[in-house]
Amino acid sequence: MGAALSPPAATARVRKARLVRAFLAGRPVHCTWQLLPRCESFCLFCDHRAEAAAEGLDTEGCTGVAERLGSAGSLLVSLTGSDPFLRSDLPAIVAALARWHFPLLVTNGWLVTEPSARSVWEAGLEVATVTLLDADPGRHDAVTGVPGSHARAISALETLSGERTRPSQRVNVRTRLAGDDVDRLPALLDLAAGYRATVVLEAAFPLPDKGAGTRGLGERLREIRRRHRNLRTSGGVLERLEQALNGGVPGCQAGRAFFNVDHRGRVSKCLEFQGDEDRVGALAEGGLAPLLPGLKARHEANGCQACWYASRAETEALYTVRGFFGGLADLVRS
Repeated sequence: MGAALSPPAATARVRKARLVRAFLAGRPVHCTWQLLPRCESFCLFCDHRAEAAAEGLDTEGCTGVAERLGSAGSLLVSLTGSDPFLRSDLPAIVAALARWHFPLLVTNGWLVTEPSARSVWEAGLEVATVTLLDADPGRHDAVTGVPGSHARAISALETLSGERTRPSQRVNVRTRLAGDDVDRLPALLDLAAGYRATVVLEAAFPLPDKGAGTRGLGERLREIRRRHRNLRTSGGVLERLEQALNGGVPGCQAGRAFFNVDHRGRVSKCLEFQGDEDRVGALAEGGLAPLLPGLKARHEANGCQACWYASRAETEALYTVRGFFGGLADLVRS
């Protein structure tokens, strides 16, 4: 697994206190970490196949990144990448993160087995999210480009739900809305409920031709949430989905509330900005704290409003009164 982390792991109470202090001090509270830039799927909205030959850090390098992330407080750390389960050392990475942070992961479900699910839960994973784009197998598989991917995602939901080791551990379904597909959402919510999973919505990019089809979307979604309690997306996020699909949501907090770490430990404000000019440094070379001024500068120069990813939307929702007491405080009480 590589070198042991030092100092000893923080208790859950200490991690929660560190997270709240970071929030109150205006430091980032959420990090997306792309462990590997490759995937088994060919999703129409994703470009992770572009670097299919690239390799990530080794196990020791990853545990070092996990330790250095803690130099500025505890974080919610979402392991993405494509699919974190491509790494055989995933439990070691989760365990390293769980010493100081709250590890989460997003998977397409293709590689999830009972042993792999059990190992990440035992290592300290807090939330596992499975991407499921439609309740209908044909529609889901058409987007991923892989026949049978819907069945594998459903199997992953069942397995991850059944292998949880603590009641507080949660399984999510992540799906994307284009506005005119909202009537298909209740079927997906019913499907997820059968596996004790909650559903998180996101809108990737503005779709300027959707205007009429998205009118009143926020109210329609709130009505669906009243009837389906497992729709976990916060009210503030739902209210702005219509805006996100029709020109975008201004005021992005990338670099202030959240940031991205790539497969080589390099830090940028957002997963959509990873050119050499966007990076502020590398966690393979030092801690996060010295990189915060660079992230702040990138945030202050940021005019982007091109996405409403769950990682952006749900993090920014914490910075409202309702979001703080319904989101961050909910985590602290768990």
